[in-house]
Amino acid sequence: MLHGYFDLPTFVFYSQGNVWVGSMYTNFSYKIDVNKPEEGDKTMRLRIWYGTQSVEYVEDFVFTQEFAYSKEGYEELIKVLNDRFEVYKADPSPKPSSLNL
Repeated sequence: MLHGYFDLPTFVFYSQGNVWVGSMYTNFSYKIDVNKPEEGDKTMRLRIWYGTQSVEYVEDFVFTQEFAYSKEGYEELIKVLNDRFEVYKADPSPKPSSLNL
């Protein structure tokens, strides 16, 4: 389902234990998952990094935020993701890449 710049699944997708990873403009990469702490409530987590490396190899995220684990929290996450992409597009400085072009 299209949400601003991003084609993202519905909230139900995450309630089934799934994770969503994507990218825009090659170097704007993001991951949406459910954080299940040992104690406390579940949250939805958004992590953003610049570059093409897999999230497992990312040491420094340019943005990380947790949201309420609810449809409303997911809507807020989507808004923040779109806002952060606007920031990315507006910044003319070079973004890191591991493409070795």
